[in-house]
Amino acid sequence: MTTPGDPNTSQPWGEPQGGTPSGGAQPPYGGEHGGAYPGGPPTGGQPPYGGQPPYGGPPPGTPPGGTPPYGTPPYQGPYGERPPGGGGLGTAALVLGIISLFLLLICGLGVLTAIAGLIVGIVAVAKNSNRGRAIAGIVLSALTIVLAIIGFVWFLGNFSECFNLPTQVEVQQCVERKLGVNVENPSQ
Repeated sequence: MTTPGDPNTSQPWGEPQGGTPSGGAQPPYGGEHGGAYPGGPPTGGQPPYGGQPPYGGPPPGTPPGGTPPYGTPPYQGPYGERPPGGGGLGTAALVLGIISLFLLLICGLGVLTAIAGLIVGIVAVAKNSNRGRAIAGIVLSALTIVLAIIGFVWFLGNFSECFNLPTQVEVQQCVERKLGVNVENPSQ
């Protein structure tokens, strides 16, 4: 059996050998006087050493009484300015604009995503949500719609006479002639 204060017994880290003088818990860092650190000035005054608060002290701009009053916003910029960050709508408009270009070139469905990209981009610009990305998304979506219109007009101008033919085989042969492709029909 060991006795308290025995130098041969192992003590947990952080406790001095022999325990506390009063036998209870140790006072918090800074002692019983309420100072931020031993030997320093009490908290609530001016921050020491060039305006920096001591470790664990209140952040700059906190009133001397402690915490800021309830309802104070964490970001205090100029009146009417929103805090930086967010921007999910602007990013969504940009992604929709990029996807619409690829989908238009691959399968022609890019017009649908371009319309969605335009709507989301306009809403993002109106809400000032990541404005640069929103404008880029609007430009890409508008470019997709313009390319789709040009492609549709070109297609109608070149192949409209083929679609007036009575049978599917004749339509296919007309389109192949217009494109300059000579595909042999295996049924002949």
